[in-house]
Amino acid sequence: METAIITDFLNQFGGAEIVTHEIAKLFPHADIYTMFATEEISEKYFPDHQVIQHPKFEESFLRQKFYRKLFPFYPTYIEDFDLKEYDLIISSSYLWAKGVLCQPDATHISYVHTPIRQAWVKYHDYLYRENDVGKLTRPLLRFVMNYIRLWDIISTNRVDHFIANSSVVKKRIEQIYRRSAQVIHPPIEIKRLKKNISEQKEDYFITIGRLVPYKRVDVMIQAFNQMSDKKLLILGDGNDRDRLSNLVQSSNIELLGFVSEEKKIDLLSKAQAFLFCAEEDFGMSPVEALAMGIPVIGFQQGGTVDYLQDGINGITFSDQNPKSLMNAISKFEEIHFDSRKISASVDQFDTSNFKAKLSEFINEKVGDEVCNIN
Repeated sequence: METAIITDFLNQFGGAEIVTHEIAKLFPHADIYTMFATEEISEKYFPDHQVIQHPKFEESFLRQKFYRKLFPFYPTYIEDFDLKEYDLIISSSYLWAKGVLCQPDATHISYVHTPIRQAWVKYHDYLYRENDVGKLTRPLLRFVMNYIRLWDIISTNRVDHFIANSSVVKKRIEQIYRRSAQVIHPPIEIKRLKKNISEQKEDYFITIGRLVPYKRVDVMIQAFNQMSDKKLLILGDGNDRDRLSNLVQSSNIELLGFVSEEKKIDLLSKAQAFLFCAEEDFGMSPVEALAMGIPVIGFQQGGTVDYLQDGINGITFSDQNPKSLMNAISKFEEIHFDSRKISASVDQFDTSNFKAKLSEFINEKVGDEVCNIN
């Protein structure tokens, strides 16, 4: 079958892009469509695929400086891709990838990381707390998001079969789109990460991820400002970094920015625990920590309900505030965790299971053996 893979962006390599990468491995001859891609990501992760960008973003200046400002136009841009030559469409979507226009006799399977977060579950956070949404933009944004929601609902009719990356996203698809979805958790290299289990721990806590408001790294900083005897390492970067830096009041908190993969693994393997305060769609970084035998202290809503077991592989807390996190840390320090048992608790999230389940799902829906699982 002639196959096209659709994804929102390929300008970084996070969770959605990892999923797209693994899908592409199943279809080595598929073409990949995206709003825009960097040469670094295309050449490193998709060297054997034709990566097709929207012509609007051929100028690097436009995509680097203004791509976030073009938010209202992406539903129209995604519809510009001409997919009439393809029998099978697989979209990896957290924004608009699922909204491509397909031929009536084509099969469209959409792996949804979440319905558009800014328009639905995080709408009020995005409207009032995002750093680059100014006072003049905010009134207009209300109307834009109303249009985005209408388009998002309408575009669900273009999808034949939905896959959700977690049970919470499955519920969102059912409640927002009124469609059913099968859960297939995203691929994580559990077997590789297990090799980094270390009994040598150092006296610090760690968190890793993009520094954006909904990740609630501010809760961690406010908590550790009050716990000067405990050290917090924050790995990652994003548009919230300046605000977070201004919140730091103690030398026990370090914002390290982006680090190499080797450095990240080394720091993670020696941490006391991984902290996670976001209500995330799934959350791959906490699972990576668990694979390495590191307990997770995490917010008990969102994707963590699929893998975080209180008292077994970590500690959960119920409110996104410093007091709730501090209480969870105190509880954590009273429990002895077995790193091997922690690692074993996430074996089911290994990449091999993702590929097997996704292949089975696609083959069943298409009615043919179309996936190259090897």
